[in-house]
Amino acid sequence: MINRIADRNKFRYVLIVSLSFMWIVVYLQRINIGALLVDTRFLEELGLVGQTAQQGLLMTVFLLVYSVANIAAIPVSNRLGPREALLLGIFIASAAMLAGGWLASFTAILMVRVLLGIGNGIHFPNMSILVKRWFPPHERGLANSMYGVGGCVGMIIAFPLFSAINSRLGWEFSFFIPALLALLCTLPLWLRWISDSPRDNPYITVEEVNYICSYNEQETVSDNGIAGAKSMLLKPPFILLCIAYTAFLCSWWGILTWMPQYLVQARGFDMNGTSGNLALAYLMAAAGILTGGSLVDRTKRKSKIAIFALVGVALATLGIALVPSPILAVAFMVIAVGINEFVYPAVWSMLQLLLPDSLMAAGSGIMSGISNLLSAVSPFIIGWLIQISGNYVLGLLFLVTFSALGAVSCVFLYRQGY
Repeated sequence: MINRIADRNKFRYVLIVSLSFMWIVVYLQRINIGALLVDTRFLEELGLVGQTAQQGLLMTVFLLVYSVANIAAIPVSNRLGPREALLLGIFIASAAMLAGGWLASFTAILMVRVLLGIGNGIHFPNMSILVKRWFPPHERGLANSMYGVGGCVGMIIAFPLFSAINSRLGWEFSFFIPALLALLCTLPLWLRWISDSPRDNPYITVEEVNYICSYNEQETVSDNGIAGAKSMLLKPPFILLCIAYTAFLCSWWGILTWMPQYLVQARGFDMNGTSGNLALAYLMAAAGILTGGSLVDRTKRKSKIAIFALVGVALATLGIALVPSPILAVAFMVIAVGINEFVYPAVWSMLQLLLPDSLMAAGSGIMSGISNLLSAVSPFIIGWLIQISGNYVLGLLFLVTFSALGAVSCVFLYRQGY
């Protein structure tokens, strides 16, 4: 089968589908906490009943470490190459998850989240490096969305899956099962379906290599090493991309962390209803990221897609906060989650156009690291706002503000030709 795909000069899609499956499992690892926050036994055993700030800290500490690891792991990616760096990240994260199932204290689970952040932080930037190397510019929007949709699929299956696991097997298995699945997903790396570049892959045809490289070599420009990296950090387009990506992540992590509890406690849904509503939202996200990726490839100024999306997210999130009807609140949640995904392929495609291959590891790590670092406090801040106000409105307005800021940054990117 692999050889038949290669003979059609489409082997690059084997790579991107493999990355998507990995990303599904990576998301299952990181978001099991969302389902555990409504699991009574987990909350009681860890002493977290009513402690919304501490609950938010379980996600925030992961994001903080993940953010730093994105940046700190730049030398790892440069030294090992993306294939071996992906293997290392998966092994660290899986070891942490296996340990998590045996531990039953808040401090211990917090340490598991730290190790998980390190493993996932090593993992993420390498996917953008591979898209840059394996896809010509006019295919990168769809390529970014094809691996990115793995996160949405992970969200679709996560809450029904973890609800079933927690009720039938116990919360410990919501750590064990994703760890074992991640190790299984390393098979494409061992088989070298995923390689650092098309030129060193044993399956791809010469014709496909030449097709990819004919476009990518036109983009190659020289850099000045450390001086080039420092110059990149000071470029207004790079800073604006970081702001836009931060806005995307604030909504992503904020909704990801607090929507299950919001629907149960503030809107009166039971856990089964909540799981169904969240699955619908992330099904819309999957459609949104793929649609956004296709639009990005057809649009010369990719920032237009991000402007539209972020304005839509701000308005939809405002709707979640203000409408009295629980059904309308769910409808606005579905819209917000779906439209937000348009931002992802737009931002990463702009970064891949902005930077040469030699700076992709640094650029991907720094943008992801900075944006995740800035957005990492959002679950904690939302939890704190919920705790001091006694309702969820202030937390949702916090997300509205960041989406609006992201839209403004994309307007400036548009004016600069991106």
